[in-house]
Amino acid sequence: MESPFSDMDWLDTASNTLDLAIQKGLYTEFSHLKSDLDRIRFIHNHRTSLLSNTFERYLSSTSSCLTKNATTAINFRKKGNDYFVEKDLSRAAWCYRASIALSTSNSQDMALSYGNLSAVLFELNHYHESIRAIQLANDYYPTELKFKLVFRRAACYHKLSDPERSAYELKICRDLIKRTAGLDRKKIDSFCKEMDQLSRQIAILNKRKEEEAEEKQEPQTMSYKNLDDLIQNSPTPTETIVACLSKSTEEKATNEFCPPSPPSPPRSTILVDESKLLLNGSNKYVPCASSTLRVANSKDKGRHIVANQDIPSDVLVLNERPYACLLLPKFAYTYCDHCLTSIVIPYVCPQCSHVLFCSEHCQQRALASYHQYECKHIHILKTLGIAFLAYRTLTITDHETLWTTITQTTIPNDNEEQNKIYKSDYVSIQKLITHTEQMSIDDLFHYSLTAYLLSEIIKSTNFLRCNQIKKRDTEQILLASILLKHIQQMICNAQTISITKTNQMDDIIFDNDDDRDEVTKRFASAIFPTCALMNHSCVPNIRCIFDQGHLRVYTAKPIRQGEEILNCYGPQKSLMPSIEQRQNVLLEQYFFKCQCEGCVEIIKPHVEPIANGEN
Repeated sequence: MESPFSDMDWLDTASNTLDLAIQKGLYTEFSHLKSDLDRIRFIHNHRTSLLSNTFERYLSSTSSCLTKNATTAINFRKKGNDYFVEKDLSRAAWCYRASIALSTSNSQDMALSYGNLSAVLFELNHYHESIRAIQLANDYYPTELKFKLVFRRAACYHKLSDPERSAYELKICRDLIKRTAGLDRKKIDSFCKEMDQLSRQIAILNKRKEEEAEEKQEPQTMSYKNLDDLIQNSPTPTETIVACLSKSTEEKATNEFCPPSPPSPPRSTILVDESKLLLNGSNKYVPCASSTLRVANSKDKGRHIVANQDIPSDVLVLNERPYACLLLPKFAYTYCDHCLTSIVIPYVCPQCSHVLFCSEHCQQRALASYHQYECKHIHILKTLGIAFLAYRTLTITDHETLWTTITQTTIPNDNEEQNKIYKSDYVSIQKLITHTEQMSIDDLFHYSLTAYLLSEIIKSTNFLRCNQIKKRDTEQILLASILLKHIQQMICNAQTISITKTNQMDDIIFDNDDDRDEVTKRFASAIFPTCALMNHSCVPNIRCIFDQGHLRVYTAKPIRQGEEILNCYGPQKSLMPSIEQRQNVLLEQYFFKCQCEGCVEIIKPHVEPIANGEN
């Protein structure tokens, strides 16, 4: 399903501006410029004659673009309901997430969609997550329907083998029904039958737990999954459930409405020291790399990564978080905008409907940092492709680091040992190659216009700290030149991220009509400062997997000491057999003629076999 974002026409605008520059005789002047700063100054000085009010038109257009929209939110929820009835849970979940994103925060519309999402999660056997969705729905859920949420929570606790909490929630549910006027009698009778059935299930589960406690040494004889079969023959009446509860639970179940009990703790998450996952531990000078690797430098290859020792196949040698990452627009309601994790329970931006987050942690970190510089104009940013990643790379960097890095040629550091360390930080981003000399003048003109547009967006936020107009213009021009540099860097160094479908939960992720049967899907781009040092081969000796927010690089075959670690930039021999086609793709984007073993025929001299240890 496509996100409800309309298109902008920036590429057409940039092309028209280029034609106008040619007509006015300004193109030749631009072609002679040698630095990014000069190119941005050129755009700044000629913005009136070339662009008129183009930037102003783009910036003002966002006010009428899609933000929170109750009507659209309701429509998505209705679509989700239809899919839920059809048991198409992945599409239903996507629609409920879209409805949540489009709903006003703390509204009944949002609460209803969270409530419906909890039903999907229950059907998928994700009971902890269902309880959390119910919590998020509870405060603004219609009073006359709250008993349904409480009943589902009781059912979740029952499935989690917590009969005491389940029974407690069930009693609250009964009290809510008694206190709610105007309910349809037939529907209530049907609902009461479901409650009676759950009561019997709880009683059986409670009895089973008591027996297990008394006979700890005996093997388990009753399968939890067979409880439903036993219910039909169970004589336990609804009223006996209270007798099965502990005394403390009976005291809680008063006549007055009690707030729901807190959810069971989530499934345990094992915190892993990521450095210990690397073969032979972390590298002293390249922290996200294995100690079996080192960064080398040569005239023909530039900086690259080689093996310090023989490395076996299928071991982890690089493990890096992205410095900045960016979802493809159509996956805005499927993955977290901050960490790229698949979204089970969505957390929203209170202002825009263009992003969702997987947790409160990601939500708070994004809103407090880069998203505040994107939110108002994100509709434009999402149409700019890799330039948006350049923008986020800049805005995700704290001000002190940013200005220190871009205003000094070298970062002063008295510690020589520290200077040898290659970190995944903004300093390393600044050092990545741009290939400016190999780019066409037309492309540089387009990139310069885009960088200046990005600087106009930044200028409209509170990112620039200076209040004096002249100084703000100076800062804007400097930032625009850095953005132009980052755009060129992203074209040559950014990496696409794909995900592999592995389990039932991924059914929610692979929810688009055109790719539901695919096993692997490209869904984001990111910049990894260390992994960007790997050179290309059409026959790579590593494989990359994006997992839990990290790009994990494994050896694909044994690698000898001194051998280079080689990634594939896209055209792989096994998928694109034509050497000419691969060469053209690499030359067009990365400006080099590939000379890897897959592209160059190596004729090995005939060597007689060694026998009995003699040469």
